[in-house]
Amino acid sequence: MKKILFLLFLSNLFLLAQEDFVDDTPIREFQFIGYSFTRLTASNISPTNDILQGQVIGRLFGQNSTNTVPQTCVYVEQRFVPFFVYQPKILDGYATFRSLFKIDYTWGDQAYGVGNNRGGAINAGQINLQTLMANVEIKPSDEWNVVVGLQRLFDNVRDPNVNALQTFQTSSYKLSYWGTQAVGINSFFNINPVTKARFGMFQLWENEIRKDDDVVLWMFDIESRIKPLLEVGADLWYVYDRAKSAGGISVLGQGLNSALAEYNGAFRLKLPGESQIYDADIFWLGGHLSYNRDFLMGRWWYDAFVMTNFGKVDSVFENKSYKAASIFGLSANAMVSYKYGMTANDKVSLEMLFSTGDANNAQDGKINSVITGNVYGSPVGIYSAHRAYLLFPDPQVVNRYYSAVHDISNMGLGVTAFFINFSKDFIPNRFNGKFGLASAISNVAPQGGGTLIGNEINLELRYNLKVYLSWTLSAAYLFLGDFYNSPNTTYFQSRPKNPFVIFTTLNWLMF
Repeated sequence: MKKILFLLFLSNLFLLAQEDFVDDTPIREFQFIGYSFTRLTASNISPTNDILQGQVIGRLFGQNSTNTVPQTCVYVEQRFVPFFVYQPKILDGYATFRSLFKIDYTWGDQAYGVGNNRGGAINAGQINLQTLMANVEIKPSDEWNVVVGLQRLFDNVRDPNVNALQTFQTSSYKLSYWGTQAVGINSFFNINPVTKARFGMFQLWENEIRKDDDVVLWMFDIESRIKPLLEVGADLWYVYDRAKSAGGISVLGQGLNSALAEYNGAFRLKLPGESQIYDADIFWLGGHLSYNRDFLMGRWWYDAFVMTNFGKVDSVFENKSYKAASIFGLSANAMVSYKYGMTANDKVSLEMLFSTGDANNAQDGKINSVITGNVYGSPVGIYSAHRAYLLFPDPQVVNRYYSAVHDISNMGLGVTAFFINFSKDFIPNRFNGKFGLASAISNVAPQGGGTLIGNEINLELRYNLKVYLSWTLSAAYLFLGDFYNSPNTTYFQSRPKNPFVIFTTLNWLMF
Protein backbone atom coordinates (compact mmCIF):
# COMPACT_ATOMS: atom_id res chain seq x y z
CA MET A 1 0.00 0.00 0.00
CA LYS A 2 1.28 3.39 -0.81
CA LYS A 3 0.23 6.90 -0.35
CA ILE A 4 1.13 9.75 -2.49
CA LEU A 5 2.20 12.84 -0.67
CA PHE A 6 5.60 11.56 0.30
CA LEU A 7 6.32 11.92 -3.40
CA LEU A 8 5.91 15.65 -3.02
CA PHE A 9 8.87 15.96 -0.77
CA LEU A 10 10.86 13.82 -3.17
CA SER A 11 10.17 16.14 -6.01
CA ASN A 12 11.88 18.95 -4.22
CA LEU A 13 14.53 16.60 -3.02
CA PHE A 14 15.36 15.59 -6.53
CA LEU A 15 15.64 19.18 -7.56
CA LEU A 16 18.16 19.68 -4.84
CA ALA A 17 20.05 16.66 -6.02
CA GLN A 18 20.05 18.08 -9.51
CA GLU A 19 21.42 21.34 -8.24
CA ASP A 20 24.32 19.37 -6.79
CA PHE A 21 25.07 18.07 -10.25
CA VAL A 22 25.09 21.47 -11.93
CA ASP A 23 27.26 23.41 -9.49
CA ASP A 24 30.77 22.78 -8.25
CA THR A 25 30.08 22.51 -4.55
CA PRO A 26 31.80 19.59 -2.85
CA ILE A 27 29.84 16.35 -2.70
CA ARG A 28 28.15 15.81 0.65
CA GLU A 29 28.63 12.21 1.65
CA PHE A 30 25.43 11.97 3.70
CA GLN A 31 22.23 13.90 3.06
CA PHE A 32 18.98 13.88 4.98
CA ILE A 33 15.73 15.42 3.81
CA GLY A 34 12.46 15.05 5.65
CA TYR A 35 8.86 15.74 4.81
CA SER A 36 6.12 16.37 7.33
CA PHE A 37 2.44 16.46 6.38
CA THR A 38 -0.50 17.07 8.69
CA ARG A 39 -4.12 17.01 7.56
CA LEU A 40 -7.35 17.85 9.42
CA THR A 41 -10.42 16.54 7.59
CA ALA A 42 -14.17 16.98 7.91
CA SER A 43 -16.26 14.82 5.58
CA ASN A 44 -19.40 12.71 5.34
CA ILE A 45 -17.41 9.77 3.93
CA SER A 46 -16.43 6.84 6.11
CA PRO A 47 -15.68 3.15 5.76
CA THR A 48 -18.49 1.26 7.45
CA ASN A 49 -16.61 -1.99 7.96
CA ASP A 50 -15.04 -1.95 11.43
CA ILE A 51 -11.97 -3.77 10.12
CA LEU A 52 -11.24 -1.02 7.59
CA GLN A 53 -10.61 1.87 9.97
CA GLY A 54 -6.87 2.34 9.52
CA GLN A 55 -5.57 2.66 6.00
CA VAL A 56 -8.42 2.77 3.49
CA ILE A 57 -7.82 3.06 -0.23
CA GLY A 58 -9.71 2.17 -3.37
CA ARG A 59 -12.85 3.14 -5.19
CA LEU A 60 -15.34 5.29 -3.31
CA PHE A 61 -18.51 3.26 -2.55
CA GLY A 62 -16.64 0.12 -3.57
CA GLN A 63 -15.36 -2.95 -1.75
CA ASN A 64 -13.55 -0.84 0.85
CA SER A 65 -17.03 -0.22 2.33
CA THR A 66 -16.76 3.58 2.05
CA ASN A 67 -20.10 5.30 2.03
CA THR A 68 -21.66 8.63 2.84
CA VAL A 69 -22.98 8.78 6.38
CA PRO A 70 -25.41 11.19 8.09
CA GLN A 71 -22.64 12.41 10.41
CA THR A 72 -19.64 14.65 9.80
CA CYS A 73 -16.46 12.65 10.34
CA VAL A 74 -13.58 14.71 11.76
CA TYR A 75 -10.07 13.35 12.14
CA VAL A 76 -6.40 14.34 12.00
CA GLU A 77 -3.70 12.39 10.20
CA GLN A 78 0.06 12.83 10.06
CA ARG A 79 2.90 11.59 7.93
CA PHE A 80 6.66 11.83 8.31
CA VAL A 81 8.94 10.76 5.49
CA PRO A 82 12.71 10.59 6.06
CA PHE A 83 14.95 10.30 3.02
CA PHE A 84 18.63 9.41 3.18
CA VAL A 85 21.29 9.64 0.50
CA TYR A 86 24.82 8.32 0.92
CA GLN A 87 27.42 9.20 -1.70
CA PRO A 88 30.95 8.44 -0.49
CA LYS A 89 33.57 10.93 -1.61
CA ILE A 90 36.06 8.18 -2.31
CA LEU A 91 33.88 7.07 -5.24
CA ASP A 92 33.60 10.62 -6.64
CA GLY A 93 29.89 10.34 -7.49
CA TYR A 94 30.21 6.94 -9.19
CA ALA A 95 27.84 5.21 -6.74
CA THR A 96 24.97 6.50 -4.61
CA PHE A 97 22.72 4.74 -2.10
CA ARG A 98 19.20 6.06 -1.51
CA SER A 99 16.63 4.96 1.03
CA LEU A 100 13.17 6.25 1.82
CA PHE A 101 10.83 5.42 4.69
CA LYS A 102 7.38 6.48 5.82
CA ILE A 103 5.46 6.74 9.09
CA ASP A 104 1.69 7.29 8.91
CA TYR A 105 -0.91 7.45 11.66
CA THR A 106 -4.24 8.94 12.65
CA TRP A 107 -4.45 10.83 15.92
CA GLY A 108 -5.54 8.46 18.67
CA ASP A 109 -5.76 5.32 16.57
CA GLN A 110 -3.46 2.74 18.23
CA ALA A 111 -0.42 2.30 20.48
CA TYR A 112 2.15 -0.38 21.37
CA GLY A 113 1.11 -2.48 18.39
CA VAL A 114 2.67 -3.68 15.18
CA GLY A 115 1.53 -2.57 11.77
CA ASN A 116 1.63 0.23 9.28
CA ASN A 117 -0.54 3.35 9.15
CA ARG A 118 -1.28 3.41 12.89
CA GLY A 119 0.42 4.61 16.06
CA GLY A 120 -1.14 7.94 17.06
CA ALA A 121 -2.75 6.92 20.36
CA ILE A 122 -1.51 7.74 23.86
CA ASN A 123 1.91 6.25 24.68
CA ALA A 124 2.57 5.71 20.94
CA GLY A 125 5.20 2.96 20.69
CA GLN A 126 3.81 1.50 17.48
CA ILE A 127 6.10 -0.39 15.11
CA ASN A 128 4.99 1.30 11.91
CA LEU A 129 8.01 2.18 9.78
CA GLN A 130 7.46 1.39 6.09
CA THR A 131 10.28 0.97 3.56
CA LEU A 132 9.65 2.61 0.21
CA MET A 133 13.07 2.81 -1.39
CA ALA A 134 16.45 1.14 -0.97
CA ASN A 135 18.57 1.22 -4.10
CA VAL A 136 22.03 1.74 -5.51
CA GLU A 137 22.75 4.01 -8.44
CA ILE A 138 25.84 3.39 -10.56
CA LYS A 139 26.73 6.37 -12.74
CA PRO A 140 29.67 5.64 -15.05
CA SER A 141 29.17 8.92 -16.92
CA ASP A 142 26.80 11.84 -17.30
CA GLU A 143 25.27 10.10 -20.33
CA TRP A 144 23.81 7.08 -18.52
CA ASN A 145 23.26 5.38 -15.20
CA VAL A 146 21.84 2.20 -13.70
CA VAL A 147 19.59 2.06 -10.62
CA VAL A 148 19.26 -1.33 -8.90
CA GLY A 149 16.87 -2.22 -6.12
CA LEU A 150 13.66 -0.87 -4.63
CA GLN A 151 12.97 2.35 -6.53
CA ARG A 152 10.43 4.50 -8.32
CA LEU A 153 8.26 2.86 -10.97
CA PHE A 154 6.91 5.71 -13.11
CA ASP A 155 5.36 5.76 -16.60
CA ASN A 156 7.88 8.32 -17.77
CA VAL A 157 11.23 8.37 -19.52
CA ARG A 158 12.75 10.72 -16.97
CA ASP A 159 14.97 9.72 -14.07
CA PRO A 160 12.99 10.30 -10.85
CA ASN A 161 16.26 10.92 -9.03
CA VAL A 162 16.81 14.23 -10.81
CA ASN A 163 13.32 15.44 -11.77
CA ALA A 164 10.49 16.97 -9.77
CA LEU A 165 7.32 15.01 -9.06
CA GLN A 166 5.23 17.70 -10.74
CA THR A 167 6.97 16.85 -14.00
CA PHE A 168 5.78 13.24 -13.73
CA GLN A 169 2.25 14.34 -12.84
CA THR A 170 1.99 16.61 -15.87
CA SER A 171 4.00 14.88 -18.59
CA SER A 172 3.99 11.57 -20.51
CA TYR A 173 1.12 9.47 -19.04
CA LYS A 174 0.79 11.51 -15.83
CA LEU A 175 1.24 8.43 -13.60
CA SER A 176 -2.10 7.09 -14.84
CA TYR A 177 -0.58 3.64 -15.44
CA TRP A 178 2.47 3.36 -13.18
CA GLY A 179 3.20 5.63 -10.23
CA THR A 180 4.61 3.65 -7.33
CA GLN A 181 7.70 1.77 -6.12
CA ALA A 182 9.00 -1.63 -7.19
CA VAL A 183 12.21 -3.66 -7.26
CA GLY A 184 14.09 -3.89 -10.50
CA ILE A 185 16.75 -2.41 -12.73
CA ASN A 186 16.32 0.94 -14.44
CA SER A 187 18.79 2.54 -16.81
CA PHE A 188 18.45 6.12 -18.03
CA PHE A 189 20.28 7.39 -21.11
CA ASN A 190 21.00 10.88 -22.44
CA ILE A 191 21.40 9.85 -26.06
CA ASN A 192 22.13 13.43 -27.13
CA PRO A 193 21.37 16.89 -25.69
CA VAL A 194 17.70 16.67 -26.74
CA THR A 195 16.94 12.94 -26.61
CA LYS A 196 16.64 10.66 -23.60
CA ALA A 197 15.64 7.03 -23.15
CA ARG A 198 14.86 4.58 -20.36
CA PHE A 199 15.09 0.78 -20.27
CA GLY A 200 13.82 -0.98 -17.20
CA MET A 201 12.73 -4.30 -15.73
CA PHE A 202 10.62 -4.65 -12.58
CA GLN A 203 9.72 -7.80 -10.67
CA LEU A 204 6.13 -7.10 -9.66
CA TRP A 205 5.47 -10.43 -7.95
CA GLU A 206 7.77 -13.38 -7.20
CA ASN A 207 5.92 -16.48 -6.03
CA GLU A 208 7.80 -19.78 -5.77
CA ILE A 209 11.35 -19.24 -7.02
CA ARG A 210 11.49 -22.75 -8.47
CA LYS A 211 8.46 -22.15 -10.71
CA ASP A 212 7.60 -20.00 -13.69
CA ASP A 213 4.86 -18.20 -11.77
CA ASP A 214 5.94 -14.57 -11.60
CA VAL A 215 4.78 -11.19 -12.88
CA VAL A 216 7.47 -9.14 -14.61
CA LEU A 217 7.24 -5.71 -16.22
CA TRP A 218 9.57 -4.53 -18.98
CA MET A 219 9.64 -0.87 -20.06
CA PHE A 220 11.24 1.03 -22.93
CA ASP A 221 10.69 4.75 -23.33
CA ILE A 222 12.19 7.43 -25.54
CA GLU A 223 11.56 11.15 -25.84
CA SER A 224 13.11 13.93 -27.91
CA ARG A 225 12.76 17.68 -28.01
CA ILE A 226 12.33 17.96 -31.78
CA LYS A 227 11.84 21.73 -31.54
CA PRO A 228 12.92 24.06 -28.75
CA LEU A 229 9.47 23.91 -27.11
CA LEU A 230 8.06 20.65 -28.50
CA GLU A 231 8.67 17.29 -26.83
CA VAL A 232 7.58 14.05 -28.51
CA GLY A 233 7.90 10.58 -27.04
CA ALA A 234 6.98 6.93 -27.54
CA ASP A 235 6.72 4.11 -25.04
CA LEU A 236 6.47 0.31 -25.11
CA TRP A 237 5.82 -1.79 -22.01
CA TYR A 238 5.21 -5.49 -21.52
CA VAL A 239 3.87 -7.52 -18.60
CA TYR A 240 4.67 -11.22 -18.46
CA ASP A 241 1.98 -12.61 -16.14
CA ARG A 242 2.36 -16.28 -15.21
CA ALA A 243 1.33 -15.96 -11.56
CA LYS A 244 -2.03 -17.65 -12.08
CA SER A 245 -3.51 -15.22 -9.56
CA ALA A 246 -1.05 -16.26 -6.82
CA GLY A 247 0.55 -13.67 -4.55
CA GLY A 248 -0.75 -10.19 -3.97
CA ILE A 249 -1.81 -7.95 -1.13
CA SER A 250 -3.36 -9.79 1.84
CA VAL A 251 -6.64 -11.51 0.95
CA LEU A 252 -7.15 -9.30 -2.10
CA GLY A 253 -4.59 -11.12 -4.22
CA GLN A 254 -3.28 -9.60 -7.41
CA GLY A 255 -3.78 -9.87 -11.15
CA LEU A 256 -6.44 -9.31 -13.74
CA ASN A 257 -9.11 -11.36 -11.97
CA SER A 258 -8.21 -10.45 -8.40
CA ALA A 259 -10.35 -8.76 -5.80
CA LEU A 260 -7.59 -6.15 -5.68
CA ALA A 261 -8.50 -4.95 -9.17
CA GLU A 262 -12.13 -4.46 -8.16
CA TYR A 263 -11.05 -2.85 -4.90
CA ASN A 264 -9.05 -0.28 -6.88
CA GLY A 265 -11.86 0.41 -9.32
CA ALA A 266 -9.84 -1.14 -12.14
CA PHE A 267 -10.88 -3.68 -14.76
CA ARG A 268 -11.50 -7.12 -13.19
CA LEU A 269 -11.33 -10.08 -15.55
CA LYS A 270 -14.12 -12.67 -15.54
CA LEU A 271 -13.28 -15.53 -17.84
CA PRO A 272 -15.99 -17.60 -19.51
CA GLY A 273 -16.23 -21.07 -18.01
CA GLU A 274 -15.51 -22.34 -14.53
CA SER A 275 -11.72 -22.01 -14.49
CA GLN A 276 -10.52 -18.51 -13.63
CA ILE A 277 -6.83 -19.43 -13.72
CA TYR A 278 -5.06 -17.58 -16.48
CA ASP A 279 -1.77 -16.61 -18.15
CA ALA A 280 -1.49 -13.22 -19.79
CA ASP A 281 0.81 -11.28 -22.08
CA ILE A 282 -0.05 -7.59 -22.01
CA PHE A 283 1.61 -4.86 -24.06
CA TRP A 284 1.22 -1.11 -23.90
CA LEU A 285 2.21 1.08 -26.86
CA GLY A 286 1.66 4.81 -26.85
CA GLY A 287 2.88 8.25 -27.71
CA HIS A 288 2.79 11.66 -26.12
CA LEU A 289 3.74 15.26 -26.80
CA SER A 290 4.05 18.48 -24.91
CA TYR A 291 4.45 22.06 -26.09
CA ASN A 292 5.91 24.77 -23.89
CA ARG A 293 5.76 22.57 -20.80
CA ASP A 294 5.66 24.55 -17.54
CA PHE A 295 5.20 27.78 -19.54
CA LEU A 296 8.91 27.73 -20.39
CA MET A 297 8.56 30.44 -23.06
CA GLY A 298 5.10 31.81 -23.63
CA ARG A 299 1.60 31.76 -22.21
CA TRP A 300 0.19 28.60 -23.84
CA TRP A 301 0.96 25.05 -22.70
CA TYR A 302 -0.38 22.01 -24.59
CA ASP A 303 -0.05 18.40 -23.58
CA ALA A 304 -1.53 15.12 -24.86
CA PHE A 305 -1.07 11.35 -24.83
CA VAL A 306 -2.60 8.28 -26.46
CA MET A 307 -1.92 4.84 -24.97
CA THR A 308 -3.11 1.44 -26.15
CA ASN A 309 -2.99 -1.89 -24.33
CA PHE A 310 -3.18 -5.13 -26.24
CA GLY A 311 -2.29 -8.80 -25.94
CA LYS A 312 -3.98 -12.02 -24.90
CA VAL A 313 -5.31 -13.95 -21.94
CA ASP A 314 -5.16 -17.74 -21.84
CA SER A 315 -7.31 -19.88 -19.62
CA VAL A 316 -5.29 -22.56 -17.79
CA PHE A 317 -6.89 -25.92 -17.02
CA GLU A 318 -4.99 -29.03 -15.94
CA ASN A 319 -1.68 -27.31 -16.79
CA LYS A 320 -2.79 -26.64 -20.35
CA SER A 321 -3.45 -23.19 -21.82
CA TYR A 322 -6.37 -22.27 -24.00
CA LYS A 323 -6.85 -18.86 -25.57
CA ALA A 324 -9.63 -17.11 -23.71
CA ALA A 325 -9.62 -13.51 -24.91
CA SER A 326 -7.73 -10.91 -26.87
CA ILE A 327 -7.05 -7.48 -25.39
CA PHE A 328 -7.31 -4.05 -26.93
CA GLY A 329 -8.01 -0.90 -24.96
CA LEU A 330 -7.19 2.77 -25.53
CA SER A 331 -6.94 5.89 -23.44
CA ALA A 332 -6.39 9.50 -24.46
CA ASN A 333 -5.69 12.67 -22.56
CA ALA A 334 -5.30 16.29 -23.65
CA MET A 335 -4.69 19.51 -21.77
CA VAL A 336 -4.45 23.17 -22.74
CA SER A 337 -3.48 25.84 -20.25
CA TYR A 338 -3.14 29.62 -20.55
CA LYS A 339 -1.10 31.81 -18.22
CA TYR A 340 -2.86 35.15 -18.06
CA GLY A 341 -0.79 36.76 -15.30
CA MET A 342 2.73 37.10 -13.96
CA THR A 343 3.28 33.76 -12.21
CA ALA A 344 2.62 30.13 -13.13
CA ASN A 345 -0.32 30.14 -10.72
CA ASP A 346 -2.12 32.81 -12.76
CA LYS A 347 -3.63 30.36 -15.21
CA VAL A 348 -6.75 28.68 -16.52
CA SER A 349 -6.64 25.11 -17.82
CA LEU A 350 -8.92 22.60 -19.52
CA GLU A 351 -8.17 18.86 -19.47
CA MET A 352 -9.94 15.87 -21.02
CA LEU A 353 -9.62 12.15 -20.32
CA PHE A 354 -11.06 9.27 -22.34
CA SER A 355 -10.80 5.49 -21.95
CA THR A 356 -12.53 2.69 -23.82
CA GLY A 357 -15.01 0.49 -22.01
CA ASP A 358 -16.34 -3.03 -22.26
CA ALA A 359 -19.93 -4.07 -21.54
CA ASN A 360 -19.45 -7.83 -21.31
CA ASN A 361 -15.92 -8.34 -19.96
CA ALA A 362 -14.26 -11.35 -21.66
CA GLN A 363 -17.46 -13.24 -22.37
CA ASP A 364 -17.21 -12.49 -26.12
CA GLY A 365 -13.51 -13.34 -26.30
CA LYS A 366 -12.52 -9.66 -26.41
CA ILE A 367 -11.40 -7.29 -23.68
CA ASN A 368 -11.74 -3.66 -24.72
CA SER A 369 -11.00 -2.07 -21.35
CA VAL A 370 -7.95 -0.11 -20.35
CA ILE A 371 -5.60 -2.03 -18.06
CA THR A 372 -3.34 -0.21 -15.61
CA GLY A 373 -0.94 -1.20 -12.85
CA ASN A 374 -3.81 -1.03 -10.38
CA VAL A 375 -4.52 -4.69 -11.07
CA TYR A 376 -1.11 -5.62 -9.62
CA GLY A 377 -0.75 -3.22 -6.65
CA SER A 378 -2.54 -0.55 -4.68
CA PRO A 379 -2.38 2.18 -5.58
CA VAL A 380 -0.22 2.08 -8.72
CA GLY A 381 -1.97 4.26 -11.31
CA ILE A 382 -2.39 7.62 -9.58
CA TYR A 383 -3.64 10.10 -12.18
CA SER A 384 -3.89 13.43 -10.35
CA ALA A 385 -3.20 16.23 -12.85
CA HIS A 386 -6.95 16.98 -12.88
CA ARG A 387 -6.85 18.64 -9.39
CA ALA A 388 -10.23 17.19 -8.37
CA TYR A 389 -10.69 15.92 -4.80
CA LEU A 390 -13.59 13.45 -4.87
CA LEU A 391 -14.44 12.52 -8.44
CA PHE A 392 -10.85 11.44 -9.23
CA PRO A 393 -7.98 10.63 -6.84
CA ASP A 394 -6.46 13.44 -4.78
CA PRO A 395 -2.86 12.81 -3.68
CA GLN A 396 -3.11 15.08 -0.62
CA VAL A 397 -3.87 12.21 1.74
CA VAL A 398 -2.31 10.05 4.44
CA ASN A 399 -4.42 6.99 5.28
CA ARG A 400 -7.64 7.57 3.34
CA TYR A 401 -7.20 7.55 -0.41
CA TYR A 402 -10.44 6.99 -2.33
CA SER A 403 -12.41 8.58 -5.16
CA ALA A 404 -15.37 7.86 -7.40
CA VAL A 405 -13.27 7.08 -10.48
CA HIS A 406 -10.21 5.55 -8.87
CA ASP A 407 -8.72 4.05 -12.02
CA ILE A 408 -8.86 5.52 -15.53
CA SER A 409 -10.57 2.32 -16.72
CA ASN A 410 -13.57 3.07 -14.45
CA MET A 411 -14.03 -0.60 -13.52
CA GLY A 412 -13.52 -1.52 -17.17
CA LEU A 413 -16.54 0.52 -18.27
CA GLY A 414 -14.44 3.39 -19.60
CA VAL A 415 -14.80 7.07 -18.79
CA THR A 416 -14.97 10.46 -20.47
CA ALA A 417 -14.09 13.31 -18.14
CA PHE A 418 -13.49 17.06 -18.30
CA PHE A 419 -11.67 19.27 -15.82
CA ILE A 420 -11.55 23.07 -15.67
CA ASN A 421 -9.30 24.85 -13.19
CA PHE A 422 -8.83 28.57 -12.63
CA SER A 423 -6.09 29.69 -10.27
CA LYS A 424 -4.67 33.04 -9.25
CA ASP A 425 -1.80 34.36 -7.16
CA PHE A 426 -3.32 36.95 -4.82
CA ILE A 427 0.17 37.65 -3.51
CA PRO A 428 2.78 36.51 -6.06
CA ASN A 429 4.36 33.22 -4.98
CA ARG A 430 2.96 33.64 -1.48
CA PHE A 431 -0.85 33.34 -1.44
CA ASN A 432 -2.94 31.75 -4.17
CA GLY A 433 -6.34 30.23 -4.77
CA LYS A 434 -7.94 27.73 -7.14
CA PHE A 435 -11.47 27.09 -8.30
CA GLY A 436 -12.23 23.88 -10.17
CA LEU A 437 -14.97 21.97 -11.92
CA ALA A 438 -14.90 18.29 -12.89
CA SER A 439 -17.39 16.07 -14.67
CA ALA A 440 -17.32 12.41 -15.67
CA ILE A 441 -19.54 10.02 -17.59
CA SER A 442 -19.17 6.28 -17.94
CA ASN A 443 -18.70 5.16 -21.53
CA VAL A 444 -20.69 2.01 -20.78
CA ALA A 445 -23.71 2.30 -18.51
CA PRO A 446 -23.89 -0.26 -15.70
CA GLN A 447 -26.96 -2.48 -15.52
CA GLY A 448 -29.81 -0.53 -13.99
CA GLY A 449 -27.97 2.78 -14.04
CA GLY A 450 -27.14 5.72 -16.26
CA THR A 451 -23.89 7.10 -17.60
CA LEU A 452 -23.40 10.27 -15.52
CA ILE A 453 -20.99 9.49 -12.70
CA GLY A 454 -20.99 12.95 -11.20
CA ASN A 455 -20.09 16.64 -11.25
CA GLU A 456 -17.66 18.15 -8.76
CA ILE A 457 -17.06 21.70 -7.62
CA ASN A 458 -13.93 22.45 -5.59
CA LEU A 459 -11.70 25.24 -4.33
CA GLU A 460 -8.39 25.66 -2.57
CA LEU A 461 -6.43 28.41 -0.81
CA ARG A 462 -2.69 28.06 -0.27
CA TYR A 463 -0.39 30.29 1.77
CA ASN A 464 3.37 29.84 1.79
CA LEU A 465 4.43 30.61 5.36
CA LYS A 466 8.10 30.20 4.55
CA VAL A 467 10.13 28.50 1.86
CA TYR A 468 8.89 24.89 1.60
CA LEU A 469 6.46 25.46 4.48
CA SER A 470 2.86 25.99 3.40
CA TRP A 471 -0.72 25.86 4.66
CA THR A 472 -3.74 24.98 2.53
CA LEU A 473 -7.50 24.96 2.91
CA SER A 474 -9.44 22.82 0.43
CA ALA A 475 -13.07 21.84 -0.09
CA ALA A 476 -15.10 19.86 -2.60
CA TYR A 477 -18.68 18.74 -3.18
CA LEU A 478 -19.66 15.94 -5.55
CA PHE A 479 -23.10 15.74 -7.14
CA LEU A 480 -23.61 12.06 -7.91
CA GLY A 481 -25.22 11.10 -11.21
CA ASP A 482 -27.54 8.33 -12.33
CA PHE A 483 -24.56 5.97 -12.63
CA TYR A 484 -25.19 5.16 -8.96
CA ASN A 485 -28.75 4.12 -9.61
CA SER A 486 -27.23 0.79 -10.52
CA PRO A 487 -26.83 -1.53 -7.52
CA ASN A 488 -23.71 -2.91 -9.22
CA THR A 489 -21.80 0.32 -8.60
CA THR A 490 -21.89 0.30 -4.81
CA TYR A 491 -20.82 -2.15 -2.13
CA PHE A 492 -24.18 -1.77 -0.36
CA GLN A 493 -26.17 -1.98 -3.60
CA SER A 494 -28.01 1.25 -2.85
CA ARG A 495 -27.61 4.82 -4.06
CA PRO A 496 -25.37 6.90 -1.74
CA LYS A 497 -25.81 10.53 -0.76
CA ASN A 498 -23.65 13.23 -2.30
CA PRO A 499 -20.21 13.33 -0.62
CA PHE A 500 -18.30 16.40 0.55
CA VAL A 501 -14.89 17.05 2.06
CA ILE A 502 -13.20 20.01 3.75
CA PHE A 503 -9.59 19.71 4.82
CA THR A 504 -6.65 21.82 5.84
CA THR A 505 -3.02 20.77 5.58
CA LEU A 506 0.39 21.84 6.81
CA ASN A 507 3.31 20.82 4.59
CA TRP A 508 6.96 21.17 5.52
CA LEU A 509 9.90 20.05 3.45
CA MET A 510 12.96 20.10 5.71
CA PHE A 511 16.61 19.83 4.75
